[in-house]
Amino acid sequence: MERGYSWDTGLTRKLNEDSIFCGIFDIMTHLGTASAGLFVVADGMGGHDAGEIASDLALKTFCSECISALLARADAGPLSLMADAFKKANDTVLTAAKERSLEGMGTTLTASLVLGQEMYVAHVGDSRCSIINSRETLQVTKDHSVVQHLIDSGLITPDEAMVHPRKNEITRVLGYYPDTLPDLLQVKLYAGDSILLCSDGLCGVLPAERISEVVLGSRSAAQACRELTAQANLAGGPDNISVIIARPENLPSWQAMMSVQTSIGVA
Repeated sequence: MERGYSWDTGLTRKLNEDSIFCGIFDIMTHLGTASAGLFVVADGMGGHDAGEIASDLALKTFCSECISALLARADAGPLSLMADAFKKANDTVLTAAKERSLEGMGTTLTASLVLGQEMYVAHVGDSRCSIINSRETLQVTKDHSVVQHLIDSGLITPDEAMVHPRKNEITRVLGYYPDTLPDLLQVKLYAGDSILLCSDGLCGVLPAERISEVVLGSRSAAQACRELTAQANLAGGPDNISVIIARPENLPSWQAMMSVQTSIGVA
């Protein structure tokens, strides 16, 4: 599985409060060997360095719990494992936030677990996971934000959301409430798919069309990440910029799968 990543402070922030994880590994047990990819973006928030602590704690806890569970609970569903890891991460940030200097800190967390042709996603906040290919750009996650609610209500358009004065207000975040639940999603992958995870330092600055153009026009995932970061900075770099791109290999083609489904339907 090809992958690339970029982690940049941007042009206006003094500190990078994002945390990312980009891991590709083989799981070898008595049940056999399976290749897996785990990709996570967390965008922290809070006063005086607390944001970077929240994202760091949440990401490390989530990844540790998720990978351990994959090995120890091979019979459990991936989304169940991710939900449990998410709760542990939320509890860890909540506990740390009891310290006065860290009060009020929180973080987004968007995670993608790739197992063969299946991608499993756990998500809270306004970081994003998308699938980009020559046919379409599919935004897998939905932002938990004020402007997304306004879009869903038909009050503003996605273009208007990019410049809306409340664009940075998040309605669901990890580390604020003990009962915060992630959105859990499962998506099939096909040959030619690029998986993009990013913080709003990218998707809140560059339009989706431009992001897709760069991903599709780049020779490698690493080059695409560098180019996207550069363009976000050229657009002002108002926030930290985290980008992960993964390109799974040896997947069935979308055309072949559609042909099989059509044949079955006709029969």
